[in-house]
Amino acid sequence: MPVISVGRTEEEQDEHGLDGTGEVGKHLVGENEEAHMANPVYLDVATPHVMGVFGKRGTGKSYSMGTIAEEIQSADISENLSTIIIDPMGIYWSMKRPNERDVNALDKWGMKPEAFDVQVYIPEGKTRDFDEMDMPYDETFTLNPARLTSEEWRMSFGLEANSELSILLERVIQELDEQYGNKYSIDSILEAVEEFDFDEKTKKGLENRFMNAKSWGIFGEESSLDKLTERGELSVVDVSVFGQMSGGTRVQSLVVGILSKRILRRRMAARRMEELDEMQGINENEMPIVYMFIDEAHEFLPNEGETPASDPLLRWVKIGREPGVSLCLTTQQPAKLDPNALSQMDILLAHRLTAQQDIEALGEIMQTYMRYDLKHYIDALPDRKGTGLILDDNSERIYPVQMRPRKSWHAGGTPDAFED
Repeated sequence: MPVISVGRTEEEQDEHGLDGTGEVGKHLVGENEEAHMANPVYLDVATPHVMGVFGKRGTGKSYSMGTIAEEIQSADISENLSTIIIDPMGIYWSMKRPNERDVNALDKWGMKPEAFDVQVYIPEGKTRDFDEMDMPYDETFTLNPARLTSEEWRMSFGLEANSELSILLERVIQELDEQYGNKYSIDSILEAVEEFDFDEKTKKGLENRFMNAKSWGIFGEESSLDKLTERGELSVVDVSVFGQMSGGTRVQSLVVGILSKRILRRRMAARRMEELDEMQGINENEMPIVYMFIDEAHEFLPNEGETPASDPLLRWVKIGREPGVSLCLTTQQPAKLDPNALSQMDILLAHRLTAQQDIEALGEIMQTYMRYDLKHYIDALPDRKGTGLILDDNSERIYPVQMRPRKSWHAGGTPDAFED
């Protein structure tokens, strides 16, 4: 029986077999309701990838993202990996619970419900909100405001680049950076604003924005993001609390942008050490390879405009393979995702899509080895949840698949009025 190992070349399959892979589904043979499940489909998790998981609402894209994360945690090389899920909807904490409601479905796949050791991180200043909603979490995180550039502040506040507010902001941050380096607080910024010769309206406008930034609950004396990349750990960064506030998406993007920059910088330094070790015949993983999953990715890396996460994420997309960082972007609107990210994806999972602009956006990047257009392949899928197409740029193959059931509980299902 031929082995389907997505994300690997034939040479890599010959060398490693199924080591460093996870079973994510089964190959579908046939079309529409005549399609039946055949060979297992394995996904390479040992090397860096840029992945996309797409599909209209209710087709299973967030579910599938969780499935891939489960396989990374279950892989034989999981101790050399670190997985981070950016959760703007507050649903991935449920991976702590086994999927008891799908026992029968899992049994058909030779699997059992399983709880995963997920570490849920929330903003330090938002613990009260989570406690009041009785939402579980494990630890908190903070960012050091002195490490933000004036450009990151500007995008977080939604300011025009050449406005008076932006000019004042740039001068304030430049002055504080020169005087204190990365050792100042938001209160220091507020004090510094008053020292500049700008009209009162501009200064008050900037002060109000920084006062608002204090209420975000993400700032502290030091950044605590390094703990998110522990070996073998699955971390969920729950930023859902910001979705309820005006400009909350920009705050979520700021967190993702700072985290992405810090991880890439650390992995690049670690990769240099790994290369030196390799030259001396030492095979050591200085820092785990990092997989970052981002749900609602078009909000962080849009095709129009930019967010504080845009540039850091595009760096992951363009140079991440060499230092060892992987990115999985999930959205129901791939046409709204930055085309630079789409064009660099080497693994793509497309659940059912109906919007023509979304189908065209995906078809353009994989058209070189498709016999038909993408819509033909999507229309041939059976009409049931969890079916999709995997487009693998590494082997230049397309695989219709049925994704496997989740082992852990999925909290992102659709509620209905029939529930007790």
